[in-house]
This record gives sequence, structure tokens and C-alpha cells, in this order.
Amino acid sequence: MFAEHYDSPMFSPQLRWNEKYLTPELEEYNTIIAINDLVNRKYVVCAIPKEKVKFMLMQMSRTDIVVAEYSSLDEMVLDGWRMGT
Repeated sequence: MFAEHYDSPMFSPQLRWNEKYLTPELEEYNTIIAINDLVNRKYVVCAIPKEKVKFMLMQMSRTDIVVAEYSSLDEMVLDGWRMGT
């Protein structure tokens, strides 16, 4: 499903937290990929406060909280990131 979002970026996909990166400070955040990162084929997972997340999040740019960054989609998936439910 990640590839579909990179091929046709229409909104910011929400991800399931990768337990390696979830800290108590980030419990009130959701993880996403910003639309600009999808368009530019950047593999950057960032966090956004839960109260800002709607059904279809239109987050154009990366947030201040970068959780993880990868050089490829395969690397991101192999590290344990999955699409949210």
C-alpha cells in the first residue's frame, strides 16, 4: 500500500507506530508521511499531534518531529513501518 501513496499522493498516509520509536513523549502523536515527501520520493516518517489528525489528513510539509528517515521504501518497510488502520 505504501507504493500506491507514493505513486498517487492525494493525502498524508497514517502509519502504525513502530514500537522501536514510540516513546512516552510521543504517545499523543500519530505517525504520517507528508504529501511533499511522497511527491519527492522521500521516506520520512514524522509525528503529528493526534488532535490534528482527521480521516484524510492533508499535511503538505514535514512536521518538526521526524521519527525516522530512510533511503528507500524497502528500508522503511524492513524496519517495521506499516500502514495505519
